[in-house]
Amino acid sequence: MQRNTGYSVECCNADDRAALASKLFELSQLTWVQIRQAGRHQMGTEKIELSAIKAPLPKVVTEDTTILAIRFNGKAHMLGKRDGRVFYILLLDWTFHTNHHG
Repeated sequence: MQRNTGYSVECCNADDRAALASKLFELSQLTWVQIRQAGRHQMGTEKIELSAIKAPLPKVVTEDTTILAIRFNGKAHMLGKRDGRVFYILLLDWTFHTNHHG
């Protein structure tokens, strides 16, 4: 997650920060199989095409990077990439400016 992009935790309000912390704790108690099996509007993930993301992405994102969206507060979602058991958060989007509205 990059600072000063408008898509990092420093730009969230207190409610979004609390919801993000709660969601990360909930997710930490589940396996990736359980997360994938959950509905995308609850706890699950959804793949996002790179072309659908209008926000700036870090340089670690390449053409072959799979981007996942996970909701954390209502329709607000975190976009990131998975590497084994680890999910790296790249962006937080609570204003839906990434052009993803799932």
